[in-house]
Amino acid sequence: MADREAKVRAYLDRGKAYKAIAQCNAMLGRDPEPRFLCLRAEAYNRLGDHANAERDARAAVKAFPADASAYLQLGMAEQGLGLVDSAMAHLRTSISLRPTSEARLRLATALRAQGDARAALAELEIAWQELPEGDRRVAGLERARGECLAVAGDTAGARAAFGRSLAVVPDDPVTYNSRGWFLYAQHGRHAEAVSDYDQAIRLNPNYSYAFNNRGWSRYRMGEVGKGLADIEKARRRKVFNPYIYRNLGIIAQEQGDRQRACDQFRKALAYGFTEQFGGEVKELMAANCQGTNITPVPVQAPSAPLNNAPKDPPVRTNAP
Repeated sequence: MADREAKVRAYLDRGKAYKAIAQCNAMLGRDPEPRFLCLRAEAYNRLGDHANAERDARAAVKAFPADASAYLQLGMAEQGLGLVDSAMAHLRTSISLRPTSEARLRLATALRAQGDARAALAELEIAWQELPEGDRRVAGLERARGECLAVAGDTAGARAAFGRSLAVVPDDPVTYNSRGWFLYAQHGRHAEAVSDYDQAIRLNPNYSYAFNNRGWSRYRMGEVGKGLADIEKARRRKVFNPYIYRNLGIIAQEQGDRQRACDQFRKALAYGFTEQFGGEVKELMAANCQGTNITPVPVQAPSAPLNNAPKDPPVRTNAP
C-alpha cells in the first residue's frame, strides 16, 4: 500500500496526473482504499477537472474528517468551480488542521478574487515565513503577491514581486501570463502584455489562458483578426473558460452584432463567469440583451481532454 501511494505521489510530483489517476483507479475498484480518493482529487485538480476533484475530495473528507489534505483538495476544487465562500471555509479548515504554504496560497487567491487584497497579502506573508530558505515554492507566493499588489494599484511593488518569482523559476509560463494580465493588460498597457503572453505561449504552446489574454490585448490594440484568431485557439484548447465568451461577447457588441454578443454572454454565464469573476457579464446582459432570442447553451464539461491537449496540461491558477 505504501509503495502504491509513493508511486502515485511520484507521478504527481512529475506532472503525470493521468498516470496518477490510473493508479488511484486501481486502488478504488472492488475493495476501495479511501486514502486514494484524496490523491485522485489532487490529480483531477491539477488537470482542471474540478467537478471530479470535488466529488473525490468530499468523499475523502467524509472518510478522514481530520485530514488537512482532503480539505485542501476540496477547497481547491470548489475554488475552481466558482464556489468561493465554501472554498475559503474548507481552506481555513485545512490550515487549522495543518498549516501549509499551499493552503495559504489558495486562500490568498480566493481573498484577492473577492477584492480583499490586504487580507490576501497577509496570508502570503505568513506562508512566506513558513517556507524553508531556498524553497522554490516561494516563486508561487511571489507571483500571487504580484497579482495582489497590481490589483491594489502598487505597480512598482507588483513588478518587483513578479521579478522575484521569475528569478526563482525563470521558465514558468503561469507567471508570464499573470504578469501580462494583472500588471499590464489591466492597466491598458497591451503591448507589454502581449510580450509576456508571447513568452508564456513559447514556454507552453497549449496555454489556453495566455492565448485568450493575448487575443484580447491584440483586439484592444486594433489587431482584430489576430485577436479573434488567438481567442479561437484558446477556445479550442479550453472550451469551458467563461472569460473567452465574455471577450467574444464584447467584441461582437462593439461590432454591432447584438444577438451574437448576447449569445456569447449567455455562454459566459452558463460556464460560471459570475461565480469566478464577478457581475460584469450580468450587467452587460441587463444593459444590452433585453428582447433578444435565447440560444440554448451546453453546460456539461467533457469527461476527457480535447484531442489537441497535452497529456498533463498545467493547472491554471492566475489570470482568466
